[in-house]
Amino acid sequence: MRSRSIYRTGLAALVVLPLAACGGGEETAEGEIPSVTVSVTHPEDLYGLPWEVAREQGFFEDAGVQVEEIIPSEGGGTTLQNVVSGQLPFGEVATGAIVSGFNEGAPVRVIGGGIQSVADVSWVTLPDSDIESLEDTADATWGFTNPGSVTEAMSFLTPEGAGLDPTAIDRTATGGTGAGIALLEAGEVDLTYASPRVAIENADTLKVVGSSSDVVPLYQQTMIISSRDYAEENPEAAKAVLQGYSDAVQWITDNPEEAAEFWAGLADLEVDAAQGILDDALAADHWGVAYNPEALEAAEKALAYTDDLDEVNWGELLTDEFLPEGEKGTIP
Repeated sequence: MRSRSIYRTGLAALVVLPLAACGGGEETAEGEIPSVTVSVTHPEDLYGLPWEVAREQGFFEDAGVQVEEIIPSEGGGTTLQNVVSGQLPFGEVATGAIVSGFNEGAPVRVIGGGIQSVADVSWVTLPDSDIESLEDTADATWGFTNPGSVTEAMSFLTPEGAGLDPTAIDRTATGGTGAGIALLEAGEVDLTYASPRVAIENADTLKVVGSSSDVVPLYQQTMIISSRDYAEENPEAAKAVLQGYSDAVQWITDNPEEAAEFWAGLADLEVDAAQGILDDALAADHWGVAYNPEALEAAEKALAYTDDLDEVNWGELLTDEFLPEGEKGTIP
């Protein structure tokens, strides 16, 4: 069995840490609620939207935790290591990084879902390319960002979902979105990953072939984790973080136009563009704290391709004890 280090790359990660910058429980004066700082990779993109909304709308405070600041984080593997070492109490980390660390013996426990779709994974080519759809890519070279990333997983599951043989596809790691576009322009790859935002911003020079969510209905991109000791010793903090996130997702669902306007301001996007991307995400059921077995099954299938894993022991890795009642989902 091939295994990757917990430093593997993920598309997104989030960390939540006490302002005192340690992983242990923090005592507060009677009547006060604990304060935390939230750190998100690409907080201006869809990854950070529920956390920003929960903070803006007061959902974290209502649930019993105060988020003082949202700052960028460094990535999935680093976040996982910091949680495991006790430096950070919580983290939203790419599923592949979590499974890899768990299989290596890291004392980590998943306490909730996160992003469960790939509505933010688009595939682009050049305007004069003969490729018009995902079904046209059997002989194409696919560019994904980095080994262990969601885009690598999608370079298998997307062609499979389009009716192609994923093991026969040529694919190459580009090193990042910008590098992938450069390789596309140089003729080294035939199509490459781009976020919907990048595709919109480069509409004159890139042609969108399709989104992974067109053929992969659900996929567990990220999950919210804690070290085993922290969540058990601070159950109310864990519950409050998950409740605030859940309330934010519901608010986005109920108020898509207001959410799009809010996100457009954060992301420096035109409101119409933000609305289109957000509508696609909502249609794909992009966020959710409840465990979705279909999304987890897709992640497990991807790990079979990328990491030669036979199965994932979700029962040992996941717990639903901190999730809101009625939003626990199903653990496979």
